[in-house]
Amino acid sequence: MNLDNIRNILENAHIIQNEETYSQFAGLKYDPTIIEQVSSIKIQCCQLFMKSYQSPRELFLSSLQILSEDKTKRLEQELHEIRNTKVVDKRYKIDGNYVNWSNWRQFNASEKSHKRRKDVFDCFIDKTELLESVIEKRFTEIKEIYETQGKMNPLQGYLEDENMSYQSLSLFIEDLAERTKKLFWERFVAISNKIFGRDPEYFDDFYYFRNQIFNDLSGKFAQVNPISIVMNTMKDLDIDINKISYDIEDRKNKYPSPICFFIEIPSDIRILYRQESPYFDFQGCFHESGHAMHATSIRSDLEYEKKYHISMGVTETFSIFLERLTRNRTYLQKKMNLTDMKSLDKIIELNNFMELFFVVFYSANSLTKMKFWADNLSIEETNKKYSQMMNKYTGIDMPGQYWMLHHIMPESIMYVPSYLLAAVRAAELERKIEEKFGQNWWELKEAGAYLKTVMKEGADINLCEFSKLDSQVFLKEITK
Repeated sequence: MNLDNIRNILENAHIIQNEETYSQFAGLKYDPTIIEQVSSIKIQCCQLFMKSYQSPRELFLSSLQILSEDKTKRLEQELHEIRNTKVVDKRYKIDGNYVNWSNWRQFNASEKSHKRRKDVFDCFIDKTELLESVIEKRFTEIKEIYETQGKMNPLQGYLEDENMSYQSLSLFIEDLAERTKKLFWERFVAISNKIFGRDPEYFDDFYYFRNQIFNDLSGKFAQVNPISIVMNTMKDLDIDINKISYDIEDRKNKYPSPICFFIEIPSDIRILYRQESPYFDFQGCFHESGHAMHATSIRSDLEYEKKYHISMGVTETFSIFLERLTRNRTYLQKKMNLTDMKSLDKIIELNNFMELFFVVFYSANSLTKMKFWADNLSIEETNKKYSQMMNKYTGIDMPGQYWMLHHIMPESIMYVPSYLLAAVRAAELERKIEEKFGQNWWELKEAGAYLKTVMKEGADINLCEFSKLDSQVFLKEITK
């Protein structure tokens, strides 16, 4: 079989499997046998490639990742099922359904009783024992695949994709965390006491705060349709929005976090999210639309691996870049008719705090996951490491099992540092585009043309066009 035939089979299999997975995450009817059967096709195809070819390197790394994910698909499906059917607290309901992993964030966003939130949090921590064996078995199998097929561990594969060494990535993350943790803790305590009349507790996690602190601003954002606003902005930039669809229905077992599916690049991109709170929904919609803007701009004639095997640090860059408009003073004034200076100041102030929270939280997540692979940690050892990292960087005495309740940590091979890399690159990209097109760049087709030129090359993106990975650009704005 020649290389182009292998690529064609992989792309078609990706489309079929991703459509079924999309239905699963949307809380719609899906057929798990289709997901498993297509996994078998992808596995055979990747094995054939690795047996017959030594290059291109991008397709080798993509094949290694596919083998790891698809050979463990049954365990991924089992994890998904356990979280929705067994990580449940039957003492409490939301919208007529018992609180489970999938609707936990919606429960936290609306529940006024701290005791009830703590009850559910503690219940779910206890129920992580149901997840441990599945997560450990899956990651053990993934590690064996990387070692036998790729002669590397999963972390090394991630680092090669990101073109970074272990030391450089560790130093990058540690530097961000060390330069923000003191200011974060001061503001964390102050905001918690202002909102709740007490110091923060371990069950007041990042996602809870993300919803709660913008409550006073909910009225204005509840009146707008974020999809309409972001689509109009993409139209102004001359992005083809006809390739993008949105699903905001609140179904049982729908995935709790906003998520964008690259069903077929660049022609079929689908966004899912569940409403949590007005301002977060606004931000989440922009974030996922940034993913969609990126995917729809990638050249359709690129080879499979150039379209679909894009480094995670690049994939998150354009989502965070577009999300930044939700805290852009000029944009909010023009697009939202927000003219009250106090409200605008508050939006920026609270977003800067949430960015500090984001840095310390994702630093703890990232360094834990890196240690997990580098030091071959057990689940119990990972729990201890996570608790230590959370305490070190957030000041929170978080139960170590919490990482298993996260939406990315127990699922992805290695993803979480990508958000930190992307946050810095997105700040650099905004600075670059403002220098070229002015503060109102989001109104100009010329700015959109520039963005599409940057995004269209897929995995071959020229990051040097706008980024030196200079964290000072990002830190300067959030530590004001």
